[in-house]
Amino acid sequence: MAKYRYVSRAPKQPKKSKVVIFLNIVIGALLVILFMVCIAMISTGSSSYYTRMYGDGYEHYDIEKNRYAELVDDYHRYGGILGRVNKGSEEAAAVAEYADAAFRHSAYEYAGESEKAARQKQRMDAAITSMGLYTPEAAKIDNLLK
Repeated sequence: MAKYRYVSRAPKQPKKSKVVIFLNIVIGALLVILFMVCIAMISTGSSSYYTRMYGDGYEHYDIEKNRYAELVDDYHRYGGILGRVNKGSEEAAAVAEYADAAFRHSAYEYAGESEKAARQKQRMDAAITSMGLYTPEAAKIDNLLK
């Protein structure tokens, strides 16, 4: 009985040279390193001033981007009273308190309600004493409301 041997009819793949294999390994290693560097840059955040100085909480991001309405909204949703906020967020809460009081102050002044505007001015003065390093934000808020 004759033994049959399987013969493939597919075209044979040419062998890769050692140089091509080495270059594939080097390119792969460089891509892995590039990917890790990109992940490290994203995880550390941008090198913005507020991120480096105050951390990367949502309230600090809102202050950095001058998104005071979102800051006030989050402040009332999650804290609400200047003195009952998370540790480390007291100054950001004071900015939210100041922004809320400043908006109400300008609205009451525009409406001609001087008594209510005076109460909001007192809130603004109390908040500005607690703002700490964020004190320059008060001038930004005032400029936005003018």
